[in-house]
Amino acid sequence: MTDPGDGAGRADPDRPSWAGLAPMNHVHQQGSGLSETYWRAEQAALERRRGQRWGLPAAALVLGLNLAGFLVLGLVVTSDASAVFVVGIMIPSLLATGVAVAISKSRGNGPVVDFGLPRSIPEFLGHLRSGLAWGGVAVVGGIVLALILLSRIEVGDPTPLGAVTDMAVGLKIVLALWIWLGAPICEETMFRGMLWGALEKRTRPMPMAWLGNRWVVLAITAVLFAVWHREWWRLVVLLWGGFAIGIARMRSGSIVASITAHSLNNTLPALVVLLA
Repeated sequence: MTDPGDGAGRADPDRPSWAGLAPMNHVHQQGSGLSETYWRAEQAALERRRGQRWGLPAAALVLGLNLAGFLVLGLVVTSDASAVFVVGIMIPSLLATGVAVAISKSRGNGPVVDFGLPRSIPEFLGHLRSGLAWGGVAVVGGIVLALILLSRIEVGDPTPLGAVTDMAVGLKIVLALWIWLGAPICEETMFRGMLWGALEKRTRPMPMAWLGNRWVVLAITAVLFAVWHREWWRLVVLLWGGFAIGIARMRSGSIVASITAHSLNNTLPALVVLLA
């Protein structure tokens, strides 16, 4: 019996070339006689296929806006302990996220389909569980890797927020909340929403269609996510986190799972800022 969720057996020219891979794509539910797609990102990609008129140029625009905003911020902000700095680090990400949502609404299926947002409480709880599980993997592995790195290398300034101790308490609270919730929402919309979806779209017979392979998508988004933070001393830690967060996205088909994993991974840095 064909599983209606995986699209097998359909004569669909837009169906991803990797959507029918076995046995990695499916797990058997014991006692039910049914199977479900394990990597639910495939189902999400199939669902948005026909209505998605955005791709890599749109993802590049979103990421470019974010990068440009941070470059401008570095030119105009002189103190990491000022309110201008706290607000300034939010604006580029909020702007890029707003553009991503606008592109999804105008040239796609809307954020619910394009970014895999849940449509029911049980679906939301499933995404939440996946995010917590893989976020835990990111945290535990990140702590171990950070301890190894700190024992082997000399780090002059291990944190990009060196002046946080001079910051007013109110600003610390705002910054901690941004690190814990705001940044994960924005970054996941950009990386595991726009960039992920743009790469997944490249599955039709075309040059470089291999970019649409789920493992290639996972690797590209994880590497770019790590490099984007420009914290070279902990690049390995960021890579580990990027892969774990990406697997949450791949497992669930939703950025809600990757946002949850990202937020859990950012809990310790947020606490450091709050208690510094």
